[in-house]
Amino acid sequence: MPSLLDKEFVIVAGKGGVGRTTISVVLGRAAANLGKRVLICLSNAPRRYSDLLGGIILGSSILQVTPLLSVVNLDPRASQEEYGLQVLKNRTLHRLIFGSRIVRGFLDAVPGLAEWAMLGKATFHAMEMIGDEHRYDIVILDSPATGHGLDILALPRAIVSAVPGGRMKDEALARCELMEDPRRTEVLPVTVPEQIPVNETIEFVRRLSGIGLHYERIVLNMMAPKAMSKELEKFVEQTVSIADVPPWLVPAAAEFEIQREKEENVIRLQKEIGAPQIALPLIPGGSLDEASILLLVEAFAAGLGMR
Repeated sequence: MPSLLDKEFVIVAGKGGVGRTTISVVLGRAAANLGKRVLICLSNAPRRYSDLLGGIILGSSILQVTPLLSVVNLDPRASQEEYGLQVLKNRTLHRLIFGSRIVRGFLDAVPGLAEWAMLGKATFHAMEMIGDEHRYDIVILDSPATGHGLDILALPRAIVSAVPGGRMKDEALARCELMEDPRRTEVLPVTVPEQIPVNETIEFVRRLSGIGLHYERIVLNMMAPKAMSKELEKFVEQTVSIADVPPWLVPAAAEFEIQREKEENVIRLQKEIGAPQIALPLIPGGSLDEASILLLVEAFAAGLGMR
């Protein structure tokens, strides 16, 4: 089985706020460091994420960040229009259809069409060939948040089942072949050591097999180091209740409880899922500059056994 960075298509998934976009960039940087040609596909990401990519202005066209690393922001409407051009193969007809306000309003109302266009664009680039080789060695999709993301990832199978024939079904079949082959595609769930994100991650990975997708490891993001000495931790742990803690020790006791709950969530995740975990540190202050990204890239590489 190829390793994570040898896959053609990697889907970064998780609940909102767990750091999917950051992990997508970290993964892309790690792959580029190995000499891979990388495309990161963000899902309608806000402009603030441009700071993770050297300050470039994110757009619906592919932008080159470094000689090996490119990025595109999958805007739903732009992806729909691009998909329409691929189907129609006629720019004049495409302008007539997509230039109509009535048609655009209708397309916006079709359930799943925007999502299919976004997934279609990302997978198109994962399969894109220039001559006899792939344009990109690895395409990384920063998928939407867990629940909505799972619905999008299930679209190829749903289309194959529902559509009797034609180009749309052929394209869905090609995407099933790509996404359901564990040698070519891997889903990378991301979570943080908190109860609700861990619960959603457990449910998410259990449902993956039902739509034919494959995961091998889980990223545990924002793992804070222990803030107190072993002696102080032992003293707090032996305290019967918070009322017994001296006033000067209350903040430490509260922090201890938070840390213990996080550790219990990590243990529960391991017990329920059993997949290898890649732990990434919490960046103090939450501001991600170049040094912070490099730190995360190193930690990610170490978690993959590359260091």
